[in-house]
Amino acid sequence: MNKTIFRSVLLACCIIMVFSLVFTLFFLNSYFMNIEFTNLRGQAEHIAAAVDKLGLEYFNSFKDESYRVTWIAPDGDVLYDTMADERNMDNHITRDEIASAFRTGYGHDRRFSDTLSKETLYSAVRISDGSVVRLAVTQDSIVRITLGVIPYMCIVFVVALILCTFISKRISRRIINPLNSLNLDEPLENETYEELSPLLVRIDNQNRQIQKQIDTISTRQKEFESITDNMREGMIILNSNDLIVSMNTSAMKLFGGSGKNIGHSVLVLERSVEFVNALKAARENGRSEYTFERNGYVNRLIANLIRDDNDKVLGTCILIVDETEKVLSEGMRRQFSANVSHELKTPLHSILASSELLMNNLVKDSDKMAFIGRIHKEAEHLVTLVEDIIRLSQLDETKDFPTEKVNVREIVDSVVEALEKSAEDKGVRIEKDVDDITVAGVQRLVYEIVFNLTDNAIRYNRKDGYVRISLHMEGDKAVLCVRDNGIGIPAEHQARIFERFYRVDTSHSRSTGGTGLGLSIVKHAAKVMKGTVSLESEEGSGSAFYVTLQPAPDDK
Repeated sequence: MNKTIFRSVLLACCIIMVFSLVFTLFFLNSYFMNIEFTNLRGQAEHIAAAVDKLGLEYFNSFKDESYRVTWIAPDGDVLYDTMADERNMDNHITRDEIASAFRTGYGHDRRFSDTLSKETLYSAVRISDGSVVRLAVTQDSIVRITLGVIPYMCIVFVVALILCTFISKRISRRIINPLNSLNLDEPLENETYEELSPLLVRIDNQNRQIQKQIDTISTRQKEFESITDNMREGMIILNSNDLIVSMNTSAMKLFGGSGKNIGHSVLVLERSVEFVNALKAARENGRSEYTFERNGYVNRLIANLIRDDNDKVLGTCILIVDETEKVLSEGMRRQFSANVSHELKTPLHSILASSELLMNNLVKDSDKMAFIGRIHKEAEHLVTLVEDIIRLSQLDETKDFPTEKVNVREIVDSVVEALEKSAEDKGVRIEKDVDDITVAGVQRLVYEIVFNLTDNAIRYNRKDGYVRISLHMEGDKAVLCVRDNGIGIPAEHQARIFERFYRVDTSHSRSTGGTGLGLSIVKHAAKVMKGTVSLESEEGSGSAFYVTLQPAPDDK
């Protein structure tokens, strides 16, 4: 803009300067021409007075060669001319200055000679006898005068051009400096040209609208980032050139990327053939997906094209879903089904075999009661197994159990009474150290927890062993502990002890009875009541199971 103003001002100065020189030359020529005609008329009148008085005798003493004097008779014939032979001269009656002098007493004219590039000024005065005396002087034409002053005009022009350049720069700077110092962030606080006030007001309004839009976009961006960063699923958004536009925290952790990858090709994160093929398939079909495993997790990648209202492709949205739990659940479900089938087949085969022997009278009368007892025992085990499976299914399917106030000490007393006979047969004593605590939970589930832990402690104990049940408040939690000094659990099995049908020693577990679902029921029951289960055990020294429960509001 500074250059534009400078050039405009300089051009204007040059145009004005040129026109000024031309018009000055023109007006000076007119001015000096008028002066010349005035002087010439004075000389003509003086000579005419002398000719009127002396006649031809005056010309005998006339020696001024700068002027040409011509005496014309009233009929237009030349009577005398100081520079030519009057006998060879044409009649002058039609000459403008002569005709005017005959009419009014005075006339003047100027005529240009193309051959000499000169012009002649004429001044004619009528004398008393009716004749006219004409005085003429020849001078350079305006063209030759102009050509003569051109060198001086060029010098003046160059000096004036330098001066105009300097002035133009000063003017452009003075115009631009206030504009350059404008504070466009606060346009209304500027003190500048009054003509800019409407523009500054408009800029201020636009600034407010832009800031409002920026704030809205920033808020939405933060909301979007907050939502995506808290997603367990990884999400990557690409533009139409497969450059990363956005990437949440989960995706960064999965692919090992960072915020520095924004604006770079997605291939800096992943270059596997499956990934590249998925992007290609998404561009061709609008959607693609595949499953891959990384860092011990199973993930499903889903790529979808992003289109605008005109169906123009804007980019690609990549979503990575963690399906590890789903895969593990499916595996556990298959394993559970296989375990259930195996656990059901064992007692059923025993029942079927014993019943076939009895039906075919292949059993001695003295042994029949033993076979019938075996059938009864296996049937009881089968019923217990089915009931445990049903309980687990209920715990899996039911998310919200109606809570109530449950007195744990009463439940402990009930469980001890139910298992007292089993403990005596095993040679195990049961000890209690239970406070009167009421928890917020489900009475049937609390009973299942206490019963299964106590039953396991008895089953896997040793003769003259003990089972100690304690219940105390620790902080804001009620902690139930079932401790025994039995065979204990090896360290390598402790992480899986709560899995369904998992057994540390299959042969020993079979001899002790049980279904292998008790601890799994304990874990799920505690989870339903927002509690936790933990284990401390050492092989050969016994085990201790801790269950935290939420106390009822009055007992906190």
